[in-house]
Amino acid sequence: MERKTRPLNIGIVVDQMLPGGVQLAAIKQVKTLNKLGHHAKLLILMRRKYSKDFSYLVNNIPHQYLSDSYPKFFQRTIKFPIFNFLSTLHLVSPIFAPNVIKHGDYDVLVSWGTTTCLTTQSIFKRNNIPYIAIIHDPIIYILDKVYSETSLKYLFPIIKPLAKYFEKSFLKDAAQTSTISKVHYNYLKKAYKINPVVVPLGIEVAKRIPKKRGTYILSFGRWQKEKNPELLLNVIKLIPKSRLIVAGTWLNKFDLNEFRGLIKKNGLNKRVTLVTQFTDGELRKLCRKARFFIHPHFEAFGLAALEAAGNGLPIIIPKASGVSEKFTHGKNGFFPDIASLAEYKKYSEILLQDENLAYEMGKSAFNIAKKEYSWETNVRNLLVLINRSITTSKKPKIIVIETGHALGISLAGGDKLMEPMATELSGKYSFEIIVPKIGAGHWFNASLPKKMHLLPKNKFDNKGTPIPVFLSYCIRIYQTTKILTGINDKDIIYSSTNILPDILPAYIAKIFSGNCKWIARIHHLIPGPQKREGRFLVNLVSFIMQKISLEMMKSGSDITIALNDNLEHELIDLGFSSHKMAVLGAGIHYNKIILQKPLTTTKNYDGVFLGRLHTTKGVFDLIPIWDSVVKLLPNAKLAVIGTGDPNMRRYLKKLTSDNKLGNSMFLLGYLNDTQVYSLLKKAKVFLFTDHEAGWSIATAEAMAAGLPVIGYDIGILGNVFRNGYRIVKLRNYDEFAENIVILLKNNKLRSKLSQEAISESSNYDWKQTTYKFNTILDKLIRLNEKSTSSHI
Repeated sequence: MERKTRPLNIGIVVDQMLPGGVQLAAIKQVKTLNKLGHHAKLLILMRRKYSKDFSYLVNNIPHQYLSDSYPKFFQRTIKFPIFNFLSTLHLVSPIFAPNVIKHGDYDVLVSWGTTTCLTTQSIFKRNNIPYIAIIHDPIIYILDKVYSETSLKYLFPIIKPLAKYFEKSFLKDAAQTSTISKVHYNYLKKAYKINPVVVPLGIEVAKRIPKKRGTYILSFGRWQKEKNPELLLNVIKLIPKSRLIVAGTWLNKFDLNEFRGLIKKNGLNKRVTLVTQFTDGELRKLCRKARFFIHPHFEAFGLAALEAAGNGLPIIIPKASGVSEKFTHGKNGFFPDIASLAEYKKYSEILLQDENLAYEMGKSAFNIAKKEYSWETNVRNLLVLINRSITTSKKPKIIVIETGHALGISLAGGDKLMEPMATELSGKYSFEIIVPKIGAGHWFNASLPKKMHLLPKNKFDNKGTPIPVFLSYCIRIYQTTKILTGINDKDIIYSSTNILPDILPAYIAKIFSGNCKWIARIHHLIPGPQKREGRFLVNLVSFIMQKISLEMMKSGSDITIALNDNLEHELIDLGFSSHKMAVLGAGIHYNKIILQKPLTTTKNYDGVFLGRLHTTKGVFDLIPIWDSVVKLLPNAKLAVIGTGDPNMRRYLKKLTSDNKLGNSMFLLGYLNDTQVYSLLKKAKVFLFTDHEAGWSIATAEAMAAGLPVIGYDIGILGNVFRNGYRIVKLRNYDEFAENIVILLKNNKLRSKLSQEAISESSNYDWKQTTYKFNTILDKLIRLNEKSTSSHI
């Protein structure tokens, strides 16, 4: 519903004034918004001279030509050769328009069309006025549809990537994206990873329709050669005695004169009537004289066809046109696959020969138009988007830095912490996410409004070995810092981990961003280079980078969040202020796991490992552990779920084969959540073999599925999780295997631990974790407001 608290100042933006569907829709929206009590104005980027003066269209509505306020030299516009849709003012308006439309002038701008969005994006960046992008035709579609047969096609390898870059940019910055039909919905969603909202256009529906249909074929709209009007002449040439009215404005005299010449050449002067200008009342009279409406060209929507239906006419238009989405072929009109002469002739003859059929079809189309397509319905739907845009723009902004994805094939548990909390908090906060392209999938799939800043893939990504990972991190530090400095209104920065590419950009932004608050997440501390598994030099560099990160967090962060109590004590011992510390664990989708029923296709396993295939996860410990288990229980089977460095997987597979565990230890790779939960529900015990961790989402999920846990004593079992487990000393493979065998043999003990595990895991639902995180955010927001007010 629209806001009731106060009238909104709304700017409806178009690039130029001519009698096209976009401009007429924008005019109707301004009129209807003002009728509903808001303050709406039509903002026209440029004055442009046509063979006819179209200024009459904006009589009696609030409007402003922005170019009138530009420097004198830039007030004129020059159309680029070949392009119908691009002129010099499209390119200079982003420079000058922000000086005309200033901060506070409007609550929101509604931007009609792709090239217009370049200007509203610039206003948004300079003056922080949110905008809604209404995309009736994406740029790539326009290029392919209109220019693929022109000389411009030879420049497509340059123009298309450039066009897509700019379109992606202004859609990313738009508070909301809307499209007028489903025609381009899937393209926009797939190409730009957004969820556009379909808001169909509206019309003024006739109060009543005539009892009988007229005899003329009618086609009206804005005309140019590319609309294929010649097809109409070819149709009536094949149907003796048929008469045609072609009504509407022509964009240039050349096309109009050429069409007149074709009428004369085909001897159709007495059968074709040209009406080059009409009022709304005159259009209704034309519709009453007509048998049906016909349009010879595909349209992303087809406002003229909808207006015809609103006057009781059946319609003929290509099937893929947006207007056909609500209408049924053969019931409200005819919608051939393409605008072919044979099909158009066939359907025209059917309607000309059967006046009663035309009336019934038209009446049915009229009823749909009346119910679905009023301008008030269109504007009320638009107001929903407007209110979302305004609300989003005024929410405190959280910028999430999550740049530690070394491989795109799997997510570490720490990478999953913020996304479910952000989803829960999206009604209260707005989110901007800085994430590498190779690790952005879970954010794209997250059902919350967000602005994505993707770090492009570099040549060191997905390598997995230390030197490429280090070099990739260096590149990401530069990219993230550059993005952060360009973001306005940084209320809160959230660094997802304590790795340097998350920490250094946040630290720099904190120094230069005044009242910005910084939340630093830390999962666990890596031990010194001599105590950690792996190569000494690699461990030394990692340890030094951790040391640098810790110093930055200690001096720069407003709150440091530790994943568990032990980690908090360690950090305080390292000099972190206890007043700036908080403990917040991870979470799981508890109810989803509890309600998950095992799939019939899921195989049975006795034990399960779930996690990244990495040395620190103890994946190689699984070999001696399970080898000892199968010596006592030869039929015992272990499922290993997870992915990682391909070299790691190959080596683990080799060890499995070398130790003759091929029939008892199965590397399953990646499984989706449903498959994982199903497998956990059918298994008996969970193996927690991590050598270092701050929490364990996999363990909590296994507990919720009813699995008792056997794991190493590294400060998680007994500290984070208090029940439902058996604990063994780190790297004591025999003790680990012994506990597995005990639980597999002792159903009563396993059942007892299973119930304890389910009860324990109920404490870690994401809703509970998010509630605690929200308390931390509230404290920071209050501090920020207090700090801001002290500077006023």
